Amino acid sequence: MSGLCFRMLAGLAVVMTVTGCVTTQPQADGSTKVHLSLGGVSKVSQGNVAPPPTTETRPAVVANQAKPDQSAPPGAPGIRATALAGVFSKHSYDGTPKTYFPRVAVTVTDWSRRDCWIGTATIWWSKSKSEAVPAFSVCWGQSVGYAVNNAANLHLFMQQMAVEHSGNVRTVGPKPPMLAIPDRQPISERQQLAFQGFVQQLVLDTGWQPGAPTNLWLVGYDANAVIKPTVPPASSNGASQPVDAKTKAQLEQALSCTAIGPRFELAESLLKQSGWNPDQGVTPVTLTEPVKVYGFSVRKVAVSRDGGEQTYRSYLPGLTVQQLAKSGSLKLGKDGKTYGRLTKVGVLSAGMEGGEVTLTCTVNTEGSEG
Repeated sequence: MSGLCFRMLAGLAVVMTVTGCVTTQPQADGSTKVHLSLGGVSKVSQGNVAPPPTTETRPAVVANQAKPDQSAPPGAPGIRATALAGVFSKHSYDGTPKTYFPRVAVTVTDWSRRDCWIGTATIWWSKSKSEAVPAFSVCWGQSVGYAVNNAANLHLFMQQMAVEHSGNVRTVGPKPPMLAIPDRQPISERQQLAFQGFVQQLVLDTGWQPGAPTNLWLVGYDANAVIKPTVPPASSNGASQPVDAKTKAQLEQALSCTAIGPRFELAESLLKQSGWNPDQGVTPVTLTEPVKVYGFSVRKVAVSRDGGEQTYRSYLPGLTVQQLAKSGSLKLGKDGKTYGRLTKVGVLSAGMEGGEVTLTCTVNTEGSEG
């Protein structure tokens, strides 16, 4: 388990201190369990939610906004070009049940970049009337000043309280979940700052204000969404270039858990041609050319080289776990269900994900304890 704690100062006339901790714990399926806790904001009452900002303070908030549309990914218009732009400012909460709506449920579909994430949303205008918002981008500022100036809103967003909620079941609505953000996120520790930037900009661009029962939440991260490449293919004419033997060998050895050399750039270049991004975690990609892993042809892989644990996973549809275990010389575990073995590199194990057989090499890069 690893952790990151932060302490921010915000405000001009009044100094506010925001404290919090992020702890992460790798899971057996390759994802990361994330706990984000915010200790508090001094000068802001914890018992009463702060009132909506006055018109005098709004120009200052707008001034701290990034210019997201300038760096928006192609094919995903900026959030300000959608029905989400200022939706809560236009339909503000007045303290009565009549204004419990609108509510907005956001699903993140691409979290590979450090300055822009892509999502979809559902706006609920009432318990029975909803509006789907197709893919849009949320891009945020990178400066320290941006994070500091918007830290208080991030804190208040996390503290939303639902009058009625769906518990730990996260849906697109109309009922919000118990927590505004999911406590299980397929994002790496390096992406925590990007996560904060995304939420802060989402709050700003929707005009969200504290005070109402939960009316904005993240449904989660769509693991089935296709991550669009953030680097262009090596070939400019649209055709993929042939992969040399050394590049293939590097990736095949890593997927087989036999060797992972210090110079992994060649294998990474092959992954990037297929749309892989170093920050996307264990989201799979489809290779431009297949590689061989224990005699089987593999096109779909997931590679995560973040933090103290690295993951190299092959997807082998059409096989059984037993067939894969025999080919990879894996042994049945004491539980009578799992197959695996130790290699000179790490732990090689067979399993299932989304109905497909997987072979995973897990490497601990922090060294053994003791």
